[in-house]
Amino acid sequence: MLTGNITLTDSQFKSLKSDLVLLSMPFVSVADYSRITGDSEGNVRQQIHKGLLPIKAKLKPREKTFINMEALRQEAQAAA
Repeated sequence: MLTGNITLTDSQFKSLKSDLVLLSMPFVSVADYSRITGDSEGNVRQQIHKGLLPIKAKLKPREKTFINMEALRQEAQAAA
C-alpha cells in the first residue's frame, strides 16, 4: 500500500489527466492506445491483426481503427 505523496510537474499532470479521460472512453484510436500503454503503434496494430485487441467494427476497410476499451474492461473483469 502506498502511503506517501507524489509530486507531478504540470506537464505530467496534464498527460495523466488526459490519459484518465481516454481510459474512460468506450473507444480510443491506435495512437492514443499506444501512448497510454507505452507500446509502439506498430505493436498495437500487430496485436489487432492477431486478434489480441478488440476493435470497433468498421463499415469500410479504410476507416480509422479504434480500440474497443469497453470490451477490454469486460475481459479484465471476467478474468478477475
